[in-house]
Amino acid sequence: MFLYLITFAVAIGFAFCSDLCQRQISIARRDLAGQDLRNAVTAAKIGRYVFIFCSAAVLILLSGLRYDTGVDYFYSYVPSLETVRAGSASHYDPLFNFIIACFARLQDNQWFFAAMALYTVGMIYYGICRRAEYIAIPVALYLVSFNYLRSFCFVAQYVALATFFVGFTALLKKKWIPAGLLIVLAVLLHQSAIIVVPFMLMYFLRTGWMTLISILLPILALLGQGAVRVIFVMFGSSTRFDYYFGSEYDMGYMDNTLILINFAVFAMFLFVYYMTQAYREHDRNLSFYMLAQSLALSFSLLQSVIPLGYRFVWFFMFLQCLSIPLFLKRMFSGAEYYVINTVVIVLFLVWMILYPLQGSSNVLPYHPIFDPMSSY
Repeated sequence: MFLYLITFAVAIGFAFCSDLCQRQISIARRDLAGQDLRNAVTAAKIGRYVFIFCSAAVLILLSGLRYDTGVDYFYSYVPSLETVRAGSASHYDPLFNFIIACFARLQDNQWFFAAMALYTVGMIYYGICRRAEYIAIPVALYLVSFNYLRSFCFVAQYVALATFFVGFTALLKKKWIPAGLLIVLAVLLHQSAIIVVPFMLMYFLRTGWMTLISILLPILALLGQGAVRVIFVMFGSSTRFDYYFGSEYDMGYMDNTLILINFAVFAMFLFVYYMTQAYREHDRNLSFYMLAQSLALSFSLLQSVIPLGYRFVWFFMFLQCLSIPLFLKRMFSGAEYYVINTVVIVLFLVWMILYPLQGSSNVLPYHPIFDPMSSY
């Protein structure tokens, strides 16, 4: 874990430096004009892009240059590559099967994991930069909330999640066609991403309806667990996830920390939403973020009736790297804003260190490809 913490500190440090460059851009636009303005902005933008690249590159290299790290790496992805080389098909969803088939042509499995790390981290950084001028806090939340560590083990789902994330940011910018194409792409990569389709469509509801649904969903999740179970069995029995129904993975897992964290975040969002009278503004994006958090809490409550139900939580919980700073910004400003965000990040960090679950513990220890016999 010490190696990961050092890497996270370096990545966040580079992200913070990019924020300093963004700050210089804001100051230049306020105080300068003419050629001086253009020169200052150009220099600061170049610096910002370089620091963003360095921040992402640190994470890509650590993830992409690992050796035999993660339970899914061992029992699923490498055997899938070998299965394709033997002339059979892998068991994933259509687009991911195609990706595996392409990389199976190469003899070194490491190319597959390096490419997946490049795509996943690159897309996540791209999505963050599309929604936030200052990225240090979103990057920190991305790292300390298990998402980076989970992506080592759950490669296919996190490739789909990163694709959904960029589609989500495109939707907020009202880029309907790119958003739709990216969501289709995410579903083709991993069927679990189909859960985000109705969520994305709810963006077009009135903000009042979004707020009402956000409040009702957790209540319905508690009261309607039997009905949800029937629906998931009905639609999941004809897919590759049919294996999980009735197996050791069925109704046998409940991560109570997901419930506690998502309840706390949802309660904070509701408090901010009404204390700042955001409901009067009819802010569609703010209401949509609250709906996402409501779904994260609802699926946390449904873990006991959905096989591997915590995987659905991840899609919506991931958006907290953008939504938490956004909601806190409405309540706090200046130093207070950064102090509160730091407290939230530290709490997530403590959770990550003390409570590694859902495959995250299987990325420890770390084995680099240059010295696979060593452990870090």
